Amino acid sequence: MLEIWEAALERADRSAASRLLYDASVSQGLARIPGTLAVSQRPGSVSATLTGPFGSPIARYEAGVLRGDRLRPLAIEPEELRALLAGVWRGEAPAVAGVRDGRALLRWEEGDRIEGVLDVTAGRLISLRIARPQGELLARYSGRWDPWPERIELEAGSSGHKMRLSLIGREPL
Repeated sequence: MLEIWEAALERADRSAASRLLYDASVSQGLARIPGTLAVSQRPGSVSATLTGPFGSPIARYEAGVLRGDRLRPLAIEPEELRALLAGVWRGEAPAVAGVRDGRALLRWEEGDRIEGVLDVTAGRLISLRIARPQGELLARYSGRWDPWPERIELEAGSSGHKMRLSLIGREPL
């Protein structure tokens, strides 16, 4: 089972430095904002800009925090954001907590409580939950992986942020 997970990590490593473009929908409470998220990422560094339908800036991710005029700040470390966008989690090897219907529950024991549901046949995560002191993060993945997940739904429990991303373009840096 863990060899499947190691293959997923290798896939993510092969796409180390790149620019990603997403069709995005961000919501906080009742407010929903459509736009485009442009991400520039490489090991140790991530920057991103969320723009509205006509290119107006909505939010920017820098130095581990997503900030915007109409959004509460959301703190997430660059390597955590890279892992969430790639559909993997870095760190010690996870423990397999259970297997059912072609899915495995993975748990990482270091620091925060982290659980992922792995599609064993496809060798990729279906979801990843990170319970941390500043609030829980939940990512759900769907669609094709080439090598990035086509669709990602992110939820930050404490702030009420929800973001739906659909990958529309990528290029190496």
